Amino acid sequence: MLLVIDIGNSNNVLGLFSGDRLLAHWRIRTESNRTVDEYWILIKEFILINKVGAENIEEIIIACVVPNLAPVLIE
Repeated sequence: MLLVIDIGNSNNVLGLFSGDRLLAHWRIRTESNRTVDEYWILIKEFILINKVGAENIEEIIIACVVPNLAPVLIE
């Protein structure tokens, strides 16, 4: 599975794909002071809601226009 994350100035948009098929997508407010742990909890819960284990995510693509958040999401 593929997790895509688009980090924008106002919102982060996440999508979970199986091949070319979009399984689910979510939107959360961009907050530059959130920690790595906070983002991980949010993203993990979105994934688990769809009954997908985090271990099933094989690839992640991140697009970012908020430079100080890129390292947080990459970690």
